[in-house]
Amino acid sequence: MSKDPISKIVQQRRPSGIIDSEKLKALGITDRESEGWQSLRSRFLNKDAPDWDTVLPPDQSFFDDYDNFPEPSIPEIKDFLDKVVILKLNGGLGIRMGLKGPKSAIEVYPGITFLDLTVMHVEHMNTKYFCDIPLVLMNSFNTDEETKKIIHKYAHSKVKITTFQQSKFPRFYKDTMNPVPKEGAPFNPKEWYPPGSGDVFPSLVASGMLEKFIKEGKEYIFISNVENLGAVLDMKILSHVFSTKPEFALEVTDRISTDVTGGFLGKTDGKVHLMELSQIPHEKISHFSPRNFPFWNTNNLWVSLSAIQRVVEDKSLELDFVVNTVATDSSRHQILLETPAGMAIQNFASSRAIHVPRIRYRPVKSTSQLMLAQSNIFQFHKGEMIMNPKREPPTVPLIKLGEEFSKVTEYSQRIKSIPDLVELEHLTVSGDVHFGTDITLKGTVIIVANHGERVDIPDGVILENKIISGNLRILDH
Repeated sequence: MSKDPISKIVQQRRPSGIIDSEKLKALGITDRESEGWQSLRSRFLNKDAPDWDTVLPPDQSFFDDYDNFPEPSIPEIKDFLDKVVILKLNGGLGIRMGLKGPKSAIEVYPGITFLDLTVMHVEHMNTKYFCDIPLVLMNSFNTDEETKKIIHKYAHSKVKITTFQQSKFPRFYKDTMNPVPKEGAPFNPKEWYPPGSGDVFPSLVASGMLEKFIKEGKEYIFISNVENLGAVLDMKILSHVFSTKPEFALEVTDRISTDVTGGFLGKTDGKVHLMELSQIPHEKISHFSPRNFPFWNTNNLWVSLSAIQRVVEDKSLELDFVVNTVATDSSRHQILLETPAGMAIQNFASSRAIHVPRIRYRPVKSTSQLMLAQSNIFQFHKGEMIMNPKREPPTVPLIKLGEEFSKVTEYSQRIKSIPDLVELEHLTVSGDVHFGTDITLKGTVIIVANHGERVDIPDGVILENKIISGNLRILDH
């Protein structure tokens, strides 16, 4: 029995059932995509349940501490920047926040999107250090067409932007294990899916860009999510990577209780793996607490280009996967197998983890996180997120906005202007609540509108350690 504890899989053993490649071609899938999908599906069908009791935290020696990195000199920075490529994972839609386009098109400030900030930052680096850092976007079939239209506005910037489309895999039915798409039928995006950020490695090679970059003298690629506002080029990390030459380095940060979408590092059978919380059986989840596994994956990766080429070409890249099950209108469940890019940590020689400050992990996956990013807790300078020096201590508040705020359109209608949050520690909002302008929130603020009621927070008020319920009934917290 396999002791590999990484993939959440079915509990009973099923036959591998390889599907004829010609049938897959008839669905509109390439040979490379067919091979990748067949491999994932086969491992899903034939793997035993893991023994999670064998998983331990990695040895402390596996981690490099950002606080111990020296400041590089200007000539060193210039030399390293000439050898680096920046890649943003741009395959996701803003569905969770009620949007239909690429996440990168979400506005952090009026008229300023995630992608705008990325281009600003790369352009600043190119101008300041007289270098030519290329920016690459990995799109999915969901975002490719729209993104290509968007990037025309950067035609006169000092950044060379290129894109490629990642693989598309067919969903398959849970009951029959057969692909959802039908032969000869037109492409239906609801029957396919982008197979996760781990597809960046084979798709980058297949695009021809990796070989091109190697010929141009590039050595490392910095990969991160486009919606992570903290994922900018850091000169200390850049210098450390080029000085120590790991094949693969994953940035991790201090884990907090609200970290639920993502993963942590664990060790089993002599290897370090990235493990997602969704993979762990419910009865085992308490063991994998922040106290026992204190480092969280930022999905900021530094990877050697030559190493990527090697592991893809010799087919030694076998990432663990996450199982997603979705219900359809017909009540037939469909399976989507996804591979996070950080799970490649087990496939490269000399892999490392870099313990970085929390500022490098500022994802925006919800309107609660969007409110934080748009607030005066942060300032943006040439595409880089900087903590407001007035914020003491330099931590961020916990913000929980109710379902009435979950969509960007409703969020924008309910908040005339983002309150002053510099001294806020905790904000919970539930129900039909509306914010005026020039509001200041301090300490712990809880605002609850009961069913059928509406709460309007007036312009210019200061709320410090208050509980508000009903028709503006204000109590001390």
